[in-house]
Amino acid sequence: MRKAIGYAAEYKKELWLALFLILLSVIAGVMPYFVANKMIVGYLEGTFGGTKSVILACSAIAAFLILKSVLNAAGITFSHRAAYGTLYEMRKKFSDKIATMPLGDVTGNGSGFYKKKIIDDIGSLEVAIAHIFVEGIPNLLIPVIVLLIIFTNDWRMGLLSLGSLPVSFLAMRSMMANGMKKMPGYYGAQSKLNNTIIDYIAGMDVVKIFGQTKASYQKYAADVENYREYAYDWTASSWLPMSVIGVVLPCTVILTLPVGLLLYAAGSLSLQTFIFTLLLNLSIGIPFHKAYMFVPTIPNLNYAVESLEKSFESPGVQTGDEQTISDHADVMFDRVSFSYGNEDVLRQISFRAKPGTLTALVGPSGGGKSTIARLLVHFWDVRDGSIKVGGKDIREYTADALADAISFVSQDNFLFDGTILENIRISKPDSSEEDVYAAAKAAACHDFIMALPEGYDTQVGLDGGKLSGGEKQRITIARAILKDSPIIVLDEATAYIDTENEDLIQSAIHHLLEGKTVIMIAHRLHSIMDADQIIVVDKGELIAQGIHEDLLAECRLYQTLWKADTEVKGWQMEV
Repeated sequence: MRKAIGYAAEYKKELWLALFLILLSVIAGVMPYFVANKMIVGYLEGTFGGTKSVILACSAIAAFLILKSVLNAAGITFSHRAAYGTLYEMRKKFSDKIATMPLGDVTGNGSGFYKKKIIDDIGSLEVAIAHIFVEGIPNLLIPVIVLLIIFTNDWRMGLLSLGSLPVSFLAMRSMMANGMKKMPGYYGAQSKLNNTIIDYIAGMDVVKIFGQTKASYQKYAADVENYREYAYDWTASSWLPMSVIGVVLPCTVILTLPVGLLLYAAGSLSLQTFIFTLLLNLSIGIPFHKAYMFVPTIPNLNYAVESLEKSFESPGVQTGDEQTISDHADVMFDRVSFSYGNEDVLRQISFRAKPGTLTALVGPSGGGKSTIARLLVHFWDVRDGSIKVGGKDIREYTADALADAISFVSQDNFLFDGTILENIRISKPDSSEEDVYAAAKAAACHDFIMALPEGYDTQVGLDGGKLSGGEKQRITIARAILKDSPIIVLDEATAYIDTENEDLIQSAIHHLLEGKTVIMIAHRLHSIMDADQIIVVDKGELIAQGIHEDLLAECRLYQTLWKADTEVKGWQMEV
């Protein structure tokens, strides 16, 4: 609770105001019982007036009940304003945190994992901020005060008024202990199901094309069943203690009524004290039960807060304070080594890419080319060595400075669910439409965009689902051209481009070379024959580097790659 309320520090005025209003609301809810006691005792003693007194007493009770509702509504309004403001800020903070985390951690956990963090775990704090704090405290505090009044009036009746608490406490303790035991398995099954659902929907076209509907559904169904078993097991094991608490806790007269009658019959308890105690017992039953309703959420809240704290405290990539990168910055890899966990991916990679030049990375699949590109844009920190941009280690720059200096086009294209214009302009939000059109023309996608019914206002769908792979890739290249950064990284940027448009894209890439540092990963060696330097990478090591002619004469691996590329380029289907 301390950590949960700590997240809402910016809204502490609203929270304290909400707490005060609901405290008054609970007091207003108890007051009718004092009025009723005065009426009954007055009637028994013959001091209670006639019709006028009844009307006044009933009016007072009605006023207190209305005041209770109004104060409670006002308090809940303020508490939810604080709660949802806090959730908004936390989701922004968590999104910013994800942006600083190593990409390997993010992709390894899966989108379902982060959906649970951002939507479910952060969302669970709403209960703590808007309800447990501002409602739980008053609904516990006022009954305690009422019990003290009962104790002051008659200590025996005070003890009897606690009769429902021990049994309820034991049941509550059992339920919470069971919850903490069941929770890890439950949340693990939930996270797994989230990932499975996302994969199942996202891959539906592949599933149908290859006729794997049954096999895919079986995995989906198995994870649903696994989640159901955990959820049912946890809920079923909580039914008995929940029932005990729900029945026993509100029954505050469980001892005061029978034992009080015996004491009254024995002459050791006055009728007025007996009635007073019973009425006050009834007044605290509802607040006690309301406070209890939040107890089952506390283990979930603890688990969610601990999970969020671990995420917030997890180390991100290293950044510095340097905010300026030259428009003519070079790129230097100095004995760079990197590993995924215990698996070495790169070993002692060293090369320099000068401004105004094209550096090509080639080699067999899985050799480490894409990892080199991703390390440059700081998706991870290197294990050993350093990567320098403009003579300074990239860990010395701010994240924004490095992002502004590098345009990255991946082979895994992603388009947001918006218009084509918005998807291109995202790289430079303040650019004009004319600038966007110019970038699209340079990326050879202006013509196909204009052929669409709505042109640049065409909605691309989720992840660009309404466009072909080649169209999506050209739009992402247009983004990079529009951004106009001094360093450009192209990770298989022409992978889905047809031969006709590949020539146009190559012309656009060469147009970008002026004064810029370009690093390009390519499997089609014919597309990088004129590169200023070619880096051959295999199994995480730099095998050779030089220009095309020298590598063709001296590097056996490059010769093999060139032969394969030449054969593929000349291949055609016989009809």
